[in-house]
Amino acid sequence: MIAIGPLNVRLDLLAMMASLLILYIGFKKIGLSEKDRDAVLGTWFAGFLAWKGSAIVLGLASTGSLALSLYATGGTWSLLIAAGVIAFFVYRLDAHLRGYWLFSALFLWLAMTLVVPKYGVLPLLSSPQPLHIYMAVLIASLLVMTWRWMRTPTLGALLWTVVGAMAIWLIGSTVTGTFELWWLIPFSLLIAVAIYAARPSQKAVQYGLGIVVVLAVINASLPDETLRLEADSSQTGLNIGQVPPNFELKRTDGTTFNLKDLRGERVVVNFWASWCPPCRAEMPDMAKFAREQDDVTIVAVNTTTSERDVEDARTFVAPYEDAFKVVYDEEGIVGNAYRIQAMPTTYVLDENGIIVAKQFGAIDHAWLDAHTN
Repeated sequence: MIAIGPLNVRLDLLAMMASLLILYIGFKKIGLSEKDRDAVLGTWFAGFLAWKGSAIVLGLASTGSLALSLYATGGTWSLLIAAGVIAFFVYRLDAHLRGYWLFSALFLWLAMTLVVPKYGVLPLLSSPQPLHIYMAVLIASLLVMTWRWMRTPTLGALLWTVVGAMAIWLIGSTVTGTFELWWLIPFSLLIAVAIYAARPSQKAVQYGLGIVVVLAVINASLPDETLRLEADSSQTGLNIGQVPPNFELKRTDGTTFNLKDLRGERVVVNFWASWCPPCRAEMPDMAKFAREQDDVTIVAVNTTTSERDVEDARTFVAPYEDAFKVVYDEEGIVGNAYRIQAMPTTYVLDENGIIVAKQFGAIDHAWLDAHTN
């Protein structure tokens, strides 16, 4: 996210829009007609509209407010709806345009991967590595290979490229701990169909081995940029892999809360304000998640200095007091320490109090589920 005043602008969506513009210009340069460019790139605009439209509908059902639903993300259901819409329009594309579409998909994926840092512990290593760099190398390799046959796509080329893309996604999911065993079923079926349609060439196998060598070189040359800190370390910071500043604040009932008391538990620290529409939109999903989880604690930090009246905050958060540990940053000291520029802002801490994920902007049940496991 980029904070612009009170607004949060998602970097991945900015990257998507910028990439679509680059693709439109690039496809024009290589001679693709305006009609064909619109057909290929229009699939993504249709998917975006389906995602946002379904998110608004789901948000309206969740919050009961049209104003708040405009900030809803829709979670997994909206993503599935968007994917279905994109698949429908891709199916309707002329066969000679599917290579261009797959190239555009990889290009968008590469751009969105690079702007959203992601870390994970790789085999044989004890500290988190920049997973987004590894994935970017793999995606870029697929992109180069797709460019070679983009103008004259074959069924085999399309299928094996999709197999490669799904393999990268599965590897990333495994490293970040979001992998589901049942995903191997569609992956295996996809490989079987690809083998039946077109066996991989010797050159493709050589390329695959070459990519493995490149990743090994990257792994050897990149430093561990996100060291795992000990719980008692004095080195604090707000980056993934660091320990954020400790704080002690008052709860609604006047008792004192200390963040360090939650060491040994997974913790979500969420900064909010009652006047903030995205904050209000995310609260129902946060509460639902908190009530379902016994081993994750959500600390809802009210940025009290930004409130017109602290009673507004207390009235708004009252229905969620049973789900969260609600505390009030009455002097703004904690907000300053965490450099809160826009709301909501969320940090996820592991059992050692180390930041494992952060988000500037509204979160939902799916995001919490993915980043607290």
